Amino acid sequence: MTDSPYNAKQWRGSSHEITRRYAETLQPGSRILDIGTAAGLLGRALPSSKYHITGIEPEAGWADAAAEFYDRILIGALDEASDEFIGAYDLVVCCDVLEHMADPEEQLTRLVKAQNPHTRFMVSVPNVAHLWVRLGLLFGRFNYSSRGILDRTHLRFFTRKSLLKMLEDAGLEVLWIRPTPVPLELLHPFFTHAFLGRISSNVQQALAAALPRLLGYQFVCLARQKED
Repeated sequence: MTDSPYNAKQWRGSSHEITRRYAETLQPGSRILDIGTAAGLLGRALPSSKYHITGIEPEAGWADAAAEFYDRILIGALDEASDEFIGAYDLVVCCDVLEHMADPEEQLTRLVKAQNPHTRFMVSVPNVAHLWVRLGLLFGRFNYSSRGILDRTHLRFFTRKSLLKMLEDAGLEVLWIRPTPVPLELLHPFFTHAFLGRISSNVQQALAAALPRLLGYQFVCLARQKED
């Protein structure tokens, strides 16, 4: 089995935590489409007896690891899924996936057209206008890495403004948008286990909320289809 490089972001205010909390408010029996399941992070976090969860994952090893937590899973890219497979869900989750697509606008538009008017969309993307990236550019650096905002597998980059423009062009109306803080908990155990570390994490989360365009690590949106 292939290990997933995407660990569940379980700290307060993370994109995974925000998505899970919203999904838990859905009615029992709701249908959820999870685009890019990795090893099944969302499926593992939600009770399978309460929801009908379908997944799409191009990496076969991760899809195999996720399969037991989903009603069905397609091994392949989103553009390989039929309109029937991607249609008529209560919640469509596109978290940490659109930045990996060459043409996310086209894929998102197709998803929107396949849903019912009541469908909700949860979308998250990294913020390329974060202070750390801006400082790097100031000193002539734009270096890719194995994870984070400048992950070398990212094909597209988003600011808050360009994300909102893409959602609008795809036929979506944003209900709310929230920034997430830098995941300090992944950098060092100090930020999880030490009192001062937890205080630092809370302060950073408050600063990200106050200055989202500058200090937001990711943006998480809840959206619905625009009314005619």
